[in-house]
Amino acid sequence: MASLKTHNCNKCDYSFVGSGKPDALMRGPTIPVVCLKCNEIYDRIIHSPIGEKLKGKCEECGSKKYTEWDYEAKKCPQCKDGIIDESDEGVLIMAD
Repeated sequence: MASLKTHNCNKCDYSFVGSGKPDALMRGPTIPVVCLKCNEIYDRIIHSPIGEKLKGKCEECGSKKYTEWDYEAKKCPQCKDGIIDESDEGVLIMAD
């Protein structure tokens, strides 16, 4: 079961809801990625355990181009200066 939480940048107003680290949903394992078009972080399913064809698009802009987000360095893809961390407030979703 994945825990999807609000993550906030400490330098700008950017935030996202997601796992923020490699995780797994019922649809398959996920990794956090950054869309190369709009710089949004999202959890991408990397393969389906049942062979389902994955859409693999950014939920924000529809782009298929991405790079893995360095979840250990936690650099903000929007302002490039800030560090993103889990928020004590905001959304918490237990997902399967």
